[in-house]
Amino acid sequence: MTVLVACETVLLALLVLLVAGLLRSHAEILRRLGPPTEEGEDRGAELPSPARRATIREGNDIIGLTLEREPVKIGFGEGYPPTLLAFLTSGCAVCESFWNDLRDGRRPPQLPAEIRVVAVTKDPTHESPSRLRSLAPQGTPVVMSSAAWNDYGVPAAPYFVYIEGGAVLGEGSANGWAQISSLVRDAIDDFAVARGGEARTRDVDRVLAAAGIRPGDPSLYPSGRPEEGEE
Repeated sequence: MTVLVACETVLLALLVLLVAGLLRSHAEILRRLGPPTEEGEDRGAELPSPARRATIREGNDIIGLTLEREPVKIGFGEGYPPTLLAFLTSGCAVCESFWNDLRDGRRPPQLPAEIRVVAVTKDPTHESPSRLRSLAPQGTPVVMSSAAWNDYGVPAAPYFVYIEGGAVLGEGSANGWAQISSLVRDAIDDFAVARGGEARTRDVDRVLAAAGIRPGDPSLYPSGRPEEGEE
């Protein structure tokens, strides 16, 4: 009888240890899945694939400060060159490689020379202007603007936005110039296809108009009249 009680005591102790271990494991899982800290959000933010394409939308002008704390505005649209916005920080290792490449004048040949590169950082409340001055390349504008990060919905750095003709044609994260070149090249090609379709539609409209055929003309529809919503 004594042996049986001892065995039950040992089994009960082992069961208690097992339950305690499971509770600790469960608590650790909940802690990791819980709301991240502000620092954790910066480290763990999920970055879009470099192949992500933005729906074509208007690019907002960037208003901020130069590294000398002078007000500056970067505009887009007619009269401005196509622009690659590089959202960078002074702290991440991947960003530093881009800073170094820009400072050394290293840009891939696949990236058209007419594309201007503009580096965009956060405001002086988040960044050190003196540190950025040591990183900034000559000939590449650097704008400190947290508002721009919000306007373009930048999830984390490094992040790149390609703007042409005042419209955002492509955006995404990248770890190297090869990915950026692919993003820009695909955005340019996609936009060219879209413009080609619009041009063909305008040509057809002009030909029909010259023949006296206007939108809603019965000859355009087998039934003799347009379906609802087709005019």
